[in-house]
Amino acid sequence: MALISKAIYALINGKKTITEPIFIKEFEKENLQLKDLQELSQKVTSEKKELIDRDITFLRQGVEGEQNVAFELKNSFIPMLILHDIRLEYNDYVSQMDFICITHRFIYVLETKKLNGDIEITADGDFIRYFKNNFGKVIKKEGIYSPISQNTRHVTILKEMLTKCGLINTFPIRSAVIIANPKTILNKTKCPKAIQNQLYKYDQLTNLLKNELEKLKEEIPYREKQMHEIAEFLILNHKPIVFDNMAKYSLTEKDFATANKPNTLSAQTAEEISAAIDKQQDIGNPDTTKPKTEIISCIEKAAYKALKEYRLKTSREENIKPYFIFNNEEMEGIIRVNPKTKAELLNCKGFGEKKIEKYGDCILEVLKNNQ
Repeated sequence: MALISKAIYALINGKKTITEPIFIKEFEKENLQLKDLQELSQKVTSEKKELIDRDITFLRQGVEGEQNVAFELKNSFIPMLILHDIRLEYNDYVSQMDFICITHRFIYVLETKKLNGDIEITADGDFIRYFKNNFGKVIKKEGIYSPISQNTRHVTILKEMLTKCGLINTFPIRSAVIIANPKTILNKTKCPKAIQNQLYKYDQLTNLLKNELEKLKEEIPYREKQMHEIAEFLILNHKPIVFDNMAKYSLTEKDFATANKPNTLSAQTAEEISAAIDKQQDIGNPDTTKPKTEIISCIEKAAYKALKEYRLKTSREENIKPYFIFNNEEMEGIIRVNPKTKAELLNCKGFGEKKIEKYGDCILEVLKNNQ
């Protein structure tokens, strides 16, 4: 950038306050999903425990990989804003991003992979993973879904949202997949250049960001206010997912009973299990009229009953599960917001433009007739 441009930028923006990596949304080693699975594993006694323990292993590896990347970012000395684990919903699309780095010249979206085995990317862009024994002999190889394609979709959704809200125009958004396992050998010599430029080991991350800043040094940088506005937008639109482990593993009371000690569950544990099973059954069978203490205020309204009837009738007509239209939590949100227009219905959790276009008029009519 010319000296005059730099002087104008400094005059407009004042003293810089972003002089080092700043985590706006921190990486947390204590992963809530991991904690929930570990607690569930201690209670389950059936063969389903193996599935839960397998997922715990995979999830723990993922957390360790993200920890490696977080360490590199914190010690990069690069002035930027960083957000960990951001999940965005845009229309009917979902984008789950491990790290978003906002510098004054670009945004980088990082997908972290802590893959076991060695990775080779072919000339066609296929990802092949090799497993070796202690003597270095390949004992297994398998193809894996391209993390490059996965992260490219995330970047596309992010760019659409930021552009639509007027937060960026030509501001570049980059994509990179970071291999966070130090033991993994990454062979990308034969793969297309476009893939090579998006795939790195975690110890190359700092150089990647510094080189990108150097390439764009002549571009007019974004103001710090704009950087903070982007970070704030991402925080406000973050939609954390709530995992229903009871439904995921199809757990019933039998999975918690022991052969020799059928009554060893504590009263508190039994109550928690019963409540979770009730919740699962209510989601799967929305026609039930069994009250739940947490939604008593909703049940007392005629709108609650009318919405359930509409949901059941519509699901039968379309031959789909009732909760595909809206689940109980989303239904309670509708009643709390009490929308009068489709625009107001957009403020309800789980409702994007396509769903509102399909069901919005009927939902609003139900609400209007049951005030």
